[in-house]
Amino acid sequence: MSFRKELKERRVIPLVGLYLGASWVGVEFLGFLTDRYLLSPYLIDLVLLTLGAMLPSVLALAWTHGKPGRDEWTRLEQVVVPVNVLLVASMLVIVFQGKELGGTTRVVTAEDETGARIERVIPKASFRKQVALYFFANVSGLPEAEWVTRWVPQAIYLDLIQDFYFDNRSPFQLASAMTDAGAQLGIAPLALQREIARQLHLPYFLAGEVQAVAPFAVESRLYQTRRGRLLASHRYRGDDLGAIIDRMSVGIKEDLEIAATDIEEAEDLPVSAISSEDPRALASYVDGMMQLRFHRDWQAAARSLTRAVELDASFALAQYYLYQANLLLGNESANAIDAAMGYLYKVPERLQGAIKEVYYTWRGEPEKALAALRLDVTLFPHDVIAHRRLANFYRKTAFYPEALKQFELIQELHPGDDLVLRDIAGIRGALGHFKQAVASLRAYLGNNPRDVEALLELGEIYQLLGHTANAEEVYERAALLGPQAARVMVQRADLHFQTGAYRQALALALEAADAAPSLEVRLRALNELAGHYEALGRIKAAMQVARRATSGERKMYGPAGSAIVRLKRFSMFARTTLADSAEAMLAEVDIPLPGPWNQVLDIMRIYYRVSREGTVISAEESSRAEAFYREYKLLVDVPGELLVAHIQESNGEYRRAIQSYIATLSRYPKRLKVQRYVARCYRKMGDGVAAMATIDQLLAVYPHDPAALYERYQILRRIDEALAGETL
Repeated sequence: MSFRKELKERRVIPLVGLYLGASWVGVEFLGFLTDRYLLSPYLIDLVLLTLGAMLPSVLALAWTHGKPGRDEWTRLEQVVVPVNVLLVASMLVIVFQGKELGGTTRVVTAEDETGARIERVIPKASFRKQVALYFFANVSGLPEAEWVTRWVPQAIYLDLIQDFYFDNRSPFQLASAMTDAGAQLGIAPLALQREIARQLHLPYFLAGEVQAVAPFAVESRLYQTRRGRLLASHRYRGDDLGAIIDRMSVGIKEDLEIAATDIEEAEDLPVSAISSEDPRALASYVDGMMQLRFHRDWQAAARSLTRAVELDASFALAQYYLYQANLLLGNESANAIDAAMGYLYKVPERLQGAIKEVYYTWRGEPEKALAALRLDVTLFPHDVIAHRRLANFYRKTAFYPEALKQFELIQELHPGDDLVLRDIAGIRGALGHFKQAVASLRAYLGNNPRDVEALLELGEIYQLLGHTANAEEVYERAALLGPQAARVMVQRADLHFQTGAYRQALALALEAADAAPSLEVRLRALNELAGHYEALGRIKAAMQVARRATSGERKMYGPAGSAIVRLKRFSMFARTTLADSAEAMLAEVDIPLPGPWNQVLDIMRIYYRVSREGTVISAEESSRAEAFYREYKLLVDVPGELLVAHIQESNGEYRRAIQSYIATLSRYPKRLKVQRYVARCYRKMGDGVAAMATIDQLLAVYPHDPAALYERYQILRRIDEALAGETL
């Protein structure tokens, strides 16, 4: 009998056809259930793979049992079916291990800052999409299209963030990364866009171009980061830009294979409803954000954002950023943040926590700010930005163990995102766990050997450990990589100073200030240079450098922020022969500032005064400082414990000051030079042995530090005077 006739007699083809038909019906029905009940799309893959892989068993069973009449089990099916089942089971375990096969969502409940109970249905982590959004290119050549090229991706970000399936980065959130990479005003070539997305571990990125306005013609292109492959490209035309953006957002969801039911049921207000319907307000908002994020021109930013809210007072995001710009300028802006909170319903829910944090922080209610951030991570447990905001809040308030937990949670949520290892290293360093910090940075650098900032962080930890040879080796490696040469020079200058090579340190810091490509690096170099001059007793040179930095500080931090920076830095001159000249320069910052800023200036003035020898701080001023730190400690980077210790020392309460200095060092282990203040208090108390033991601990790490060496000289002189008195 021929094989074809045998197949026909055993009815193999009809039976296999019946199996395939039933399988198709089952898969279609499963697809319906997946869309209807938000089940994992991996279920369809699993069923398809299983049904296809079981074909050998179906063929064997059809061959042996398809023929009419009584059948018996044969050796063929006794071998084929069990082996097939075993192989399929093994294959499924390998292919689907670690993949979520249940529902795509989960229900979470939480309480907001007012105690109200909130419940949300959110997607599980494995189903969230992450996209980097870049500014579009202006191929129209029209100046009036410039704001459109920036608004379109920003608006897509706002539109998509309403959908809990997305965890994107807007162009303005990418501003720092683009600037560091050399992308002027956020305009980056495709290769650089892909590289930035890769560094930030974002699987997709969106670019595009604006081809015309009135009517608008826009093209979007969605890329896969890993391969740089174009996934989808779409063109949109129309008179209503907001409607075009809404269509683009839906197109992105479809291109990333978000289930149709998810798209239909997700919150999706028109983008004009969560921003503004007035194109003039949108254009002003875009210009204000460009001034804030790229130009750092606070005056221009405030003007543009003021224009935006004058055109549309309900534009909550414009109100929020206007408040921030005015704070940097030292202008009264309570109305703006009140308006932002009043129109909070016009802000996507996942961005509301950031506004609440700023609002409650500046009202002196840090507990409510913390509650708002905790609410975000409860409602959006897989939102890395929400966890990072909470971690940074803990870091700013010196709750380092809590910050470490948040960063470790981020690492669990995104195991492939090794950038978090740098954050973990920073927190471990802040906790004084320097060897663990080194281990974290080494693990990160194993996968990112060309990251200059990580190398500099590693070198800094080595310096804190006193391992100067290791630090020098790391800095040499960073210098060979090329980028950020001035930044590397600043750190090497600090290392040279630590090892006693003072001339080299001064020359390198000056060279870094002259060669710095950015204002931030130049100010860092100038501060390093001024500190070295002051430590060497060259006070006039230090003050000249401080004057040189003043204009840059105003541009970098705004009038209010620069006033605080100047008060903090000029405290180094308080114990010098030029203290009066320093106070004359500081008189310039005696300006009225709104709200908490004025209290910050008041606290920094106390900080300056306690740095002068013989100053007595009243009990009323001490109480005012302690009250400030209870409400506004986030606004200054001078620890409250340190200021209290300075006040106690200035008032002659040396034992209490020692306890406060030790508490500061315990909470901020990287501030090793606080040991000099402890030694100074012991010296003033007449305890030369304790003073010498303390200063020698500091000199073990910084053996050439002029201030520490001078303190040691004073301790020895005090001991000699005491011994001479006993002899007489």
